[in-house]
Amino acid sequence: MADRRTNLKLSPQPSLRSLEFGLATLAIHFYFVGYSITIVNVPTSLSSEADWVVGIVVGALGFAGMLTRPLVGVWVDSSARERWLKIGGVATIVAFVGYGLSLDPWVMLGFRLLHGIAMGMFTTSLLAMVASHIPARQRGLGIGMYQSGNAMATLYGSVLGVRVATEFSHEAAFFVGAAATALALMSGLRVHDLEPPESQKGVAWRERDWISRTAITPTIVFLMVTTAVGAVGAFMPLFAEERTLGNAGLYYTVWGTALLGARFLAGALGDRFGRTVVVLPSLAAQAISLLLLSQAETQLAMLISAAIGGVALAGVQVSVMSLIVDRTEPARRGAAMATYTIAWDVGAVVGGGLLGFVVEATSYSSGFSLIAMLPLLGMVIYVTRVAREDRGAAAY
Repeated sequence: MADRRTNLKLSPQPSLRSLEFGLATLAIHFYFVGYSITIVNVPTSLSSEADWVVGIVVGALGFAGMLTRPLVGVWVDSSARERWLKIGGVATIVAFVGYGLSLDPWVMLGFRLLHGIAMGMFTTSLLAMVASHIPARQRGLGIGMYQSGNAMATLYGSVLGVRVATEFSHEAAFFVGAAATALALMSGLRVHDLEPPESQKGVAWRERDWISRTAITPTIVFLMVTTAVGAVGAFMPLFAEERTLGNAGLYYTVWGTALLGARFLAGALGDRFGRTVVVLPSLAAQAISLLLLSQAETQLAMLISAAIGGVALAGVQVSVMSLIVDRTEPARRGAAMATYTIAWDVGAVVGGGLLGFVVEATSYSSGFSLIAMLPLLGMVIYVTRVAREDRGAAAY
């Protein structure tokens, strides 16, 4: 009787109504509340420093994540995933406490690097674990529900951080981030992996899955979108100012609201009609959004572009992640999720840098028009590679 599982303990079967699936969604929500606090408070806490110093400190998190995610994927598939979630959560709390104890940029740089590595551990292990709690027939819907947890966090996390920093201090805001991460860790520790990986003892490190073969081509498709999103994020405020389009913050409000709302629909449609039916129109919509933004002369046009872009990202993100889980065996999901999340890190770095060169030579409008070609390239890659791989696997 002591080992009997109840609804208040472990979930013996995958279910979107299980306590553990709800706790996983709550965990990712609180984790991204903490992350959202850093988006504004890290650069503003360094406002007295040179721009290049701020850039190095801010970018260190993504850089560390980009370099270490393949290793994190190997770790997550080599032993109990709960262990890596715990390590990632504790290390993130340490990073936030470090931010709060010293605003010296070079001290903060070390904690940003730690934060980037820890974020990879926490999010990759939780992604791999939550996949085991989602029934195969509802995979898209479940992933859409789970990803809505972090989307909701972005709607108020940064605002909360700014308010605390204004009323108290930046140090206090970082300690709030540590508290949010602690809540995420407490929720995440109640989630158990229903499909744990087999032991990798005796398997040479070079023979392990550093980059997931089942995830690589869908991730490249997703990279076309994240690069575009990174480019818009880097230059949207300056473009809005140049065109006198009003408060650029409204773009992100509409974009985030559309993204949150569309995730449920995108997942459900993918479950019923197939991932391709959602991915290809979403990629086309992303291109249309960017072209519309490049020609925007009014705030209304800017906000319509934001709404289309939010819906498009939701469709691609949910469907690509669902597709990767569909085609990856449970024991290798850590590597698959690590490969998938690399697209965010690379997209943020490449998008801003790529558009920066174009804007310098031409204009914001020309830059957004050029970036619109990336989702179209994603459509070509999807049709010629991803869909063909799936047909070949089905035939086999």
